[in-house]
Amino acid sequence: MEEDKIVLVGNESDLLHNGYNFAIKHAGKRYPSAVHFTHYQILFSLKLPESITEELFCTNSCDVHHKAVTLLKENMPDGHDMNTLNPYLTTSLHSYSLQGLRLRADHDKEFERTLLKTEDALLIVCDDKNSKMGIGMDEKTFMEWMAKEKADARQISYWMRHYETRPRDLGENCLGRYLMWLRYEIQEKRKQQFLSRPMIGVTGYSTDKEDKPCTLQINDLVISFEGIFRPLSNYYAFPFEMKGERYRSVEHYAYEKLFISLKLDDKAIEKIQTTPVPLNVPTVAHKVLRNLNISPETVAEKSAKMDRWRQSAMKHKVYHNEYLQQLLLSTGNSILLDSSIGDPLWTCGATEVELQHLLTKPYVTPSKIIQWMLDGDENSSTPKSVRHLYGNKNGLLLMELRQKLATNTTSRIPLLSAFNVGSLKAIVSSNVICFTPESVFHPLYPAEIRISADGSPLTSPAHYVATQASKLLGFNSEECEYILNETSSIDCWQRLHEVIEERGRGLELEQTWWMDKRQQFIKESLQLLFDQHPALLRALLDTGDALLVYCSRWSSMDQELSSGMREMDFRWWIQEIGITTKQLIDHFTHPMCFRPTYLGGNRLGLILMELRREFVLQGVFPQQLPELQLSADSILGTNSPTENFMTSEHFDILQPWNYSALWINPLFLLAKDNRPDAMAQCTRIKTAPRMVTIDDEKVTDVLSTLTKDQEIISDEALKSVAAEDLRAVFMKLCTRLRSRIEDMERQSMDLAMTAMETHRLQSIRRSLADTHDRNDSEEPGAGPSPSSPSFSAPPVPPSGTSSSHKGHPTPYRMAAGRERERDDERDKERTDKEVKSSVTPSTSSRKERMEYKIPTARRKFGKDRDKTSDRGREKDSISGKKRVHSSPPSRKSMPSPKRAAPPPVTVPTPTPVAATPKPKRNPDEELSDGEILSTDEEDNN
Repeated sequence: MEEDKIVLVGNESDLLHNGYNFAIKHAGKRYPSAVHFTHYQILFSLKLPESITEELFCTNSCDVHHKAVTLLKENMPDGHDMNTLNPYLTTSLHSYSLQGLRLRADHDKEFERTLLKTEDALLIVCDDKNSKMGIGMDEKTFMEWMAKEKADARQISYWMRHYETRPRDLGENCLGRYLMWLRYEIQEKRKQQFLSRPMIGVTGYSTDKEDKPCTLQINDLVISFEGIFRPLSNYYAFPFEMKGERYRSVEHYAYEKLFISLKLDDKAIEKIQTTPVPLNVPTVAHKVLRNLNISPETVAEKSAKMDRWRQSAMKHKVYHNEYLQQLLLSTGNSILLDSSIGDPLWTCGATEVELQHLLTKPYVTPSKIIQWMLDGDENSSTPKSVRHLYGNKNGLLLMELRQKLATNTTSRIPLLSAFNVGSLKAIVSSNVICFTPESVFHPLYPAEIRISADGSPLTSPAHYVATQASKLLGFNSEECEYILNETSSIDCWQRLHEVIEERGRGLELEQTWWMDKRQQFIKESLQLLFDQHPALLRALLDTGDALLVYCSRWSSMDQELSSGMREMDFRWWIQEIGITTKQLIDHFTHPMCFRPTYLGGNRLGLILMELRREFVLQGVFPQQLPELQLSADSILGTNSPTENFMTSEHFDILQPWNYSALWINPLFLLAKDNRPDAMAQCTRIKTAPRMVTIDDEKVTDVLSTLTKDQEIISDEALKSVAAEDLRAVFMKLCTRLRSRIEDMERQSMDLAMTAMETHRLQSIRRSLADTHDRNDSEEPGAGPSPSSPSFSAPPVPPSGTSSSHKGHPTPYRMAAGRERERDDERDKERTDKEVKSSVTPSTSSRKERMEYKIPTARRKFGKDRDKTSDRGREKDSISGKKRVHSSPPSRKSMPSPKRAAPPPVTVPTPTPVAATPKPKRNPDEELSDGEILSTDEEDNN
C-alpha cells in the first residue's frame, strides 16, 4: 500500500461501494447489491424466517444496514441479545462482505477494472451514514477535516494501520479494508495466471492394459539430457545390477542381450562389456557383427526385442535409484529430450535450441511437438522441415514413468544446494540491475587473478573454476592441458563442460559438482577477482541494494545460473505481471518445477549480491576505491550478443545469429495468450553492428590490390575480399575524397581572392589613367568643370621642378593612396600661375590637388584645400622635418569655411607653356610600396 496516495470512495452511488446497484446471483437467488447479499446471509445464518429476511430486497442500499438491525432485534433468537451476538456479527460481517464483493467482481468486470486501477493506493470510504463501514464523513467534510487537523496522506495511512492512535472523528473504514484485500486477491490471482501454465494432455508412446494409448500431462518447458540431467539418458555410463549381473549402462545391457540371443561367443560379448563409453557401444557391436558375417536382416528381426530390453533396463535403473527418481520428478511436466548421437528411434535429431525457437511460433504447441515425435510415417502431415524430430523414445518413455512416480509423492528436490536469501530479501530494494556474460561481474570477464601471492596468474575467473574442477573430478594431464591452455575464457568454460559431458565421472561426483561445487568455485573466483581489482569492486558496490539479475539464454545446463531471458524481455515481463523484487527472489530459489516456465534460478546474481553484502559488512566503502573508467552499459554488458550464450553450444560473438536469436521465455508464453503488445515486445531483435577492420596496414594492402592496374574494380575482385575489409576500404576512400574536396575548395577560395585583388588593382590603374587624361585635356586657365569627375590623380610635376626627394636623381613618381609631397616653393609658383590665368575673380581658383585613396570614392574637395595643405607644409618646412603621410579628413565631417570673394583683378591671359616631357624611368628600377606606374610611364617604357 502506498502511503502517499489516497483514493476516496463515495456513498452508494460510487461504483466501488458495496451498496452500488448491481444485481448479483448466488445459489439461485438474485440480490440487488453486494450489501443486500451480506446482510441477507447474516440473517439467514441466524435462522430468521425467509419471509422476514426477504424484506431486505425491498430496501434501498443506504438503509439495508438499519433495516437488518431492526429485523434482528424484532426476531432475536432465543437466549441471545445484541451483546452476545456482537462477536458473531462482526465476524460474519467481515466474511460475507468479502464474499459479496468477490461475487460482484466475478459478475461486474467494470468494477474489477476500476478497483485494479487504484493500484496500491489507500482506499477510504466517505460514507457519512455508517462510521463502521466508512469514516462517518462525506468527501467535502473529510477534506475540511484533514485541513483542520493538518494531516497528509502519510498520516492518514498511519492512523488506518494503527487503530489505537486514530482520532475519534475518523471512522473504522472497514469497507475500504475489504476493497483493498479484494484488490490484493485479484492481483495475486492474475499473477498466478501469468506465472503458471495450464497442463496439456497428449498421447504417449505406450499403451495400457486395454491397448489404449496412455495420456501424458505436459507443459511448454523442454529439458535436454545435459548437465545435471545427463544421468537420465540411456547413453550415460551408470552401472546397475539386473538379474545378478552388473552392466555399465542401458546400452551395454541391450547389446549384451542381443549378442546372447544371436548365440555369439564370450569374446564378442566381452568386447561390449569392455567398451567404457556407451555412445561407442553401437559402433563396436556393428563392427563385431560385420566381422562375424551376420546379416543386417537378422539383426533387424531382433529390433523389437532390443526396444523391450532397453525399456526394461531403463525402468530398472530408475526404480532402483532414489536419486534418479527425484531427478526425474524435478523436471515437472516438461518435455524430455534426448539429443545424444545414438539410435535414431530412441534419440531426437533436434536440439533444445531448435525446439525453443519452434515454440516461439504462434502455431506451434507442445502437443504438436509430441505429435511430430510420434509420427514417423512418410505419408503423414508432418512438415518436411520437422521430420527429423521423429524418435525420442527414451524421452517419451521417461515422461510416462515420471507420471506414474508423481502419483505417489508431491515433493520435489531442488537442483542446487540451499541458499540463504533471508538476509538478501531484508535489504533488497525495488531496483533491478541486469547484466550479461559480457559484463565485468561474470566469471568470463578476462581479468587476471592469482590464487596466491607467488602463484602464476590465471587468465580469468573461469580458469580458476576449471582448475578447481580438474582437481575435484580427477582430470588427467591431457584433459587439463586441453582445458587450461586455452586463453579465451569462453572456450575454456565450454571445454571444461565438454570434458565433463563426454566422460562420466560417476554419479556422486557429478552430483556434487552440479549441485554445490560449481557454485562454490564461482563464488571463490569472483571473490579473488574483486579482491585483486578494486575498480571492479567499486562497480559492484555502486549497485547498492538493487537486485542483480543475470540475463542469458535458458539452457538445461545453465538454467540455475541465469534468469533465462533477455534483459528487455525480463523488464517488460516483471512490469506486466507486477511482481516485486522480494517475490522474484522467492521464485528464483524455488525448485525448477515450481517456478514459472522457462524462468531460471539466477544463482549467479544471488552470489554477487551475497558477495556485495559481505564486502559492506567488512567496512569497504566505494568512495575509497578507484572508479572504473567504463560506461554503465559497458560494465553491465547491456544489449550484448552474449545474451545468446550457451555453455553446451559453440559461441561466436561475431555471428549475426546472436543478435536476431529468439527463444521461448515467460514473456513469449504470455504473448501467445492473445497479447499482441507482448508479442511485439518479445519479437524485437537487436541490430547487428557493422564490423570494420581496424588494421590500417591490411586495409592499405587490400586497397592497393584492388586498384592496381585497374580503372574499374571488377565484381570478382570485390567478392574475394571480406565484408569488414571492404567497409574499411570504403571508409578510407571516403576519407581521401573528403580531403581532396577540402583542398579543391581551398584552392578555389585562393583563386577567388586573387581575382578580386587583380580586379581591384586594375580598377585603380584605369582610374589613374582617366585622371591623367583629363588633366592633359583641360585648358590651363579653366577651373574644374561641373561635369568632370569629383576626383582625379595628382598631376605630374613639370620637369623643371625639383622633387621632394632631393636625394634621388630619378624622375618624380606618385604613389597610389598616398599624399604627394611638394615643397612650398612649387606650390607658391603654381598658385601664382593659376591666379594670373583666371578670367574673372569669381571663377579664379587654383587647380585643387587630390590624393587617391584605396578603395576609391568619388568626393569633392573644398576651395580651401590648398590653403590647409599649404599651412601644413609651412609648418613642416619651418621645422625642417619630413611630414608624416596621412590621409586628409573627410569633407563631410569637416566642411570648409565660407570666405568672401576676392576683389576682381584684371590679369592678362598668359601664353600657355608647353609641358616638359617626363623623363623616362629606368626599367630596372623597382617600385616602392604601393606605387603604380602611370600611363605615360608605361608608354615610355
